[in-house]
Amino acid sequence: QTQRHPNLPKSERSPHLRLTSSLPGATMASALCEEILTDAVRGDSEQYDLAGFTQPWLNDLVEGCLGRVIPAKTYVACKFVIGGGKKTRQKYDPEMLKHFTVALSAAGLEEDRGASACAECQGMYKYQHDTDKDLKYLHVFPKVDLSAAAEDAEDGGGGSGGGGPQSPEYQCVSCTYEEFQELLAMNVPSFSQKRALLKRMRVMESALEQLESMLTQQQRFTSQEQDMYDSMVDVGIKVEFLNKELEKMVTKGRLTKGEQKQMVSDLGTKMEELDVAIATADAEGKAKKKDALEGKKSQLTEKTDVIAAFKPIVYTMAHEKELNDLRKELAVLDKIDTSGKLLKGDDLTKLAKKPRVEERIAALESEDKGWFEDECRAVLFNPAAAKPAPKKKTTSGGGGGGGSTGSLTTAAKGSSRSGPATKKAAPQNPFALLGGDE
Repeated sequence: QTQRHPNLPKSERSPHLRLTSSLPGATMASALCEEILTDAVRGDSEQYDLAGFTQPWLNDLVEGCLGRVIPAKTYVACKFVIGGGKKTRQKYDPEMLKHFTVALSAAGLEEDRGASACAECQGMYKYQHDTDKDLKYLHVFPKVDLSAAAEDAEDGGGGSGGGGPQSPEYQCVSCTYEEFQELLAMNVPSFSQKRALLKRMRVMESALEQLESMLTQQQRFTSQEQDMYDSMVDVGIKVEFLNKELEKMVTKGRLTKGEQKQMVSDLGTKMEELDVAIATADAEGKAKKKDALEGKKSQLTEKTDVIAAFKPIVYTMAHEKELNDLRKELAVLDKIDTSGKLLKGDDLTKLAKKPRVEERIAALESEDKGWFEDECRAVLFNPAAAKPAPKKKTTSGGGGGGGSTGSLTTAAKGSSRSGPATKKAAPQNPFALLGGDE
């Protein structure tokens, strides 16, 4: 194929979205996530080679699929090649096993040397050194949702992995800067949703850097890489803007109780790492380095105290009361339906309502959501609202397209409701009450 070098600068290129199904070189974590999710929906347990993967890419791999509940046709095992003997060891990070297992443990997975692809071993992993092939493997048994895969198949097999032309990150990197700001206002109003988008956009930024590097080395693009390169607009500026928006929300305390706990936990992990680095610098007699590290730790401690001191905001789900009432009613009907007893007239009359109750729940839960709302549900809502009933239809990517308005209706400080905020880019946005972050 002939490589095409666009003459137009990035700011003047077409903002229209283009389809791409692969990421170059160092950004294969995102593509591998999509491959694993696709295999799981088909019920395939496959082997994946992690040659060339670094610690950040392993973290992306865990965050993208292995650390989440994924839709699957059956219980699956993901077999990762992470090292080998003299002939292959140079292809792999010598610390890959350590980095990989730390990331998996942080995501809640546990080591079990007897684990296998079964219901009891979901969320486990095990290490294997195959001396015959002289290869090292890490077997991961992710948590799966069998019903979600069945529903996805009924819908025509649309797949649940990210990376398609309608995924949030692709919409964001391919639109203009002004359109990007509108997408943020409409689809990622909360801190955790913005944070989820930032992680994905950093993967896209890394992909662009790899493509730029290929250009400087006069390497040829595939047609997919060319399309991806042409579609990206002001990616670095957008990532910087989104990062500043997150810092602004932290500074002003625009966090839920769950988000506060998550932030404090993350900062605690960073301080533990700094403690190790400080001790090492002290042992090596590097006083200046030790002082610099202690300064960073002091800043993190201060930031942690500030975050913990804020009164958390509270989000209210649309139709929350009606949904909770319907779920309680459905639980009673399910108990009658599965009792195994001979049903009498009253019970049969009650069960006749079950299809209507299920349809109403499905209708309320299928309304447009913000991006990554399902993914962030545990830290966005109170425990009662964070447990939706099983759905008949699943949504891909954790949210709808650019026109989604989300299902949150109110953000308040603690138990007191805040007054209406000034509405800006999108007055119909139910998240406008977040406000106050200018």
